[in-house]
Amino acid sequence: MDAFHDTKANAYQQPQHALMVVDNRQLQVWNGPNWSPHHATTWADSVVGQYTPATRSPSSSASSPQEPERTKRKRVFKKRKATHTIRKEQKTVLEKEIDALQAKLEDIKFQALVQHGEAPKSYHDQAVENAVLRESIQDQHLVMAQMRALLSGHTQHQMSGVRPMETKICLSADRVERRTVLHALRATKLREANRFLQARCCGIKQTTPYFQEERYETAEGDFCITRFEIIPLHGVKGGIRAVFDAVLQAAFNVEIIISETSGNITVREDDDMNDDCVSQMRLVSETDRGVLLENNLVHFVEYSRGESEQNGKRCFAVTATDFVDKDALYPYRPLERVRRDATGAMVVSYVDSAKKNEKTEEDPVIVITRWSCARIRHTGLNISHEAMLDIRNSAIRSQGTFLNCVRQTLGLPVNPT
Repeated sequence: MDAFHDTKANAYQQPQHALMVVDNRQLQVWNGPNWSPHHATTWADSVVGQYTPATRSPSSSASSPQEPERTKRKRVFKKRKATHTIRKEQKTVLEKEIDALQAKLEDIKFQALVQHGEAPKSYHDQAVENAVLRESIQDQHLVMAQMRALLSGHTQHQMSGVRPMETKICLSADRVERRTVLHALRATKLREANRFLQARCCGIKQTTPYFQEERYETAEGDFCITRFEIIPLHGVKGGIRAVFDAVLQAAFNVEIIISETSGNITVREDDDMNDDCVSQMRLVSETDRGVLLENNLVHFVEYSRGESEQNGKRCFAVTATDFVDKDALYPYRPLERVRRDATGAMVVSYVDSAKKNEKTEEDPVIVITRWSCARIRHTGLNISHEAMLDIRNSAIRSQGTFLNCVRQTLGLPVNPT
């Protein structure tokens, strides 16, 4: 065996009783009878070769002063959040989303309840609720304004046609035939007047005063005044009959009333005053500026006693007024006079007092429901603008004069016109 094999064999032997430090490792070296320093060195080199990488030479194991020492780069690790912290943050975000969705849901519920009129005060504070309700009310006012505009436009453009309760009346020169024609129209005119006023005052509280008036000019140049009013009369002695008699008295003395209130001299051309159910009023007035106005009206009346006439509770009275279209006995004179037509209806009835109870006896409330439409026809006469304004203002004042005469006859306060 040569020296190489001998050295290798000695290197793999397990030395006894000897220690040796090689490359910072504590090694046990053989300390037998044949031990020598040469054997220890050879054995240590062989062992160090086993623990040294194959690519590293013995010379590279020692640090060289020419090679710079390698600096080890420290790895930075990001601090990881705890699981309970992450879940807590997620819970906070979800709770905020739930609160926002809940508030939105409450708003939707409140809007729905407001539309159905069932919104309780527990949904929002008073300020928010008032704002929502105010906006809803304003929207309703806008809708009502649009409806009124449509009705007013319809009235203004269609007034040249047939007006409410208007009937074409043509009278001949024969007085018997004239009376026959008017009596034949009486039942129809009174029925239409009663039905129209019942529909017009539907939904309106009749124990409180109500007044509405419209003034406009039609496409043909006619000036119209439409008026509707509800007048409760408290403390009337005599009931419906007393009010009805006052209405008849004002109708029969209409020329005197016009002369006293307007200052215009008014005369009555007809002399048919014998019939209490139907009467004709042919009136001619002269203004301060010398303009002549003419009316040709027919007045229909009815008084129903009902089951009991005590306090007027079962009684009512109806009147209807319409103009004559053609009259052979009293023809219109468009070349001399301005024509003024009128259509109207009035119902006098009893209404239970709102203050009435079992302990107190309240006086019966007599209610006058009246609708009228006066029209001043367009004329081709040479009349100044100021004179036409006087005629229009006189027509406006005369609308309230009639009822003031009724009040005066009953001993009630007179309203300013």
